[in-house]
Amino acid sequence: MNNCNQLFYLALALLVIILAMLAMFFNYNLKLDRRTLKLEKKNGHEQDQINLLKQQIKQLEEKLQRYEQNK
Repeated sequence: MNNCNQLFYLALALLVIILAMLAMFFNYNLKLDRRTLKLEKKNGHEQDQINLLKQQIKQLEEKLQRYEQNK
């Protein structure tokens, strides 16, 4: 009977440890997801700026071509 009690408490302790580890794992995943979303948002903003600069370069190239043709 004493052996059964020891096994029960050992199983209970292992269950508590496993639950704690799962909680830490899910917390880590949630932080990772938030960081990923933040980086994707930042990347989207930077891509918008790159696209705007490309558009401005294209407009300046067109103005330069018109200027050279009118010489």
